[in-house]
Amino acid sequence: MPLGSIVGAQVSFPPDQARHVATVLRLRPGDRVVVFDGTGTEYLAELETVTPTRTAARIIETHRGVSPALHLALLQGVPKAAKMDDIVRMGTELGVSEFIPFISARTVAVGRGRVGRWLRIAVEAAKQCRRRDVPAVHTPAPLPAALDRVAGYDLVLLLWEGEESRTIAQALVANGRAKRVAIVIGPEGGFAPEEVAQATARGAVPVTMGPLILRTETGGVAALAMVSYELILRPAAGSQ
Repeated sequence: MPLGSIVGAQVSFPPDQARHVATVLRLRPGDRVVVFDGTGTEYLAELETVTPTRTAARIIETHRGVSPALHLALLQGVPKAAKMDDIVRMGTELGVSEFIPFISARTVAVGRGRVGRWLRIAVEAAKQCRRRDVPAVHTPAPLPAALDRVAGYDLVLLLWEGEESRTIAQALVANGRAKRVAIVIGPEGGFAPEEVAQATARGAVPVTMGPLILRTETGGVAALAMVSYELILRPAAGSQ
């Protein structure tokens, strides 16, 4: 829900969501729905008015929603066509806190005018996976500016085919219990050598994803899953 849609115990659905509730979900007054506005709280609400132009509900319960255990940033070289749509959707489901698209020497697309679409995709993905927050989606910027955004992170991982030995797990072990992790993945053409040097000079750690070359829309998502496993799932399993 957009900020301002929830006032006191009353919920007013924006027009597009009102239409979805009434004509797609075919809900009726008295039905209950879960809503959130991205501020960290989840609400159980009972529908009072349901029409394609106006839908309203009354909050009956308030709960803390689910938020990611890590602060993950994905620095993504802007890919061609609609690939970024899938990256944002899957990244949101995997717990990304902010998407930082960047333009580099081998970037073909620039993502001009698509940030609004990416944010809408993030909102829908957050709703689907019951996140209580919505990740930030930044405007595409040059690679140096994107790296500046994660300068204070505990660890910045640079996925690079030129690194042949250091794995993500090894980089995480060497940096202790990182809580703020950034993953940097280049566009379809990868990184130019001078960009790798530039990133490592700023503290980025090159890592390998194995002998196979992954597509740009695959590499970041796979790395996110690996980081989540190493820092969240494996420690949790070991404590049982």
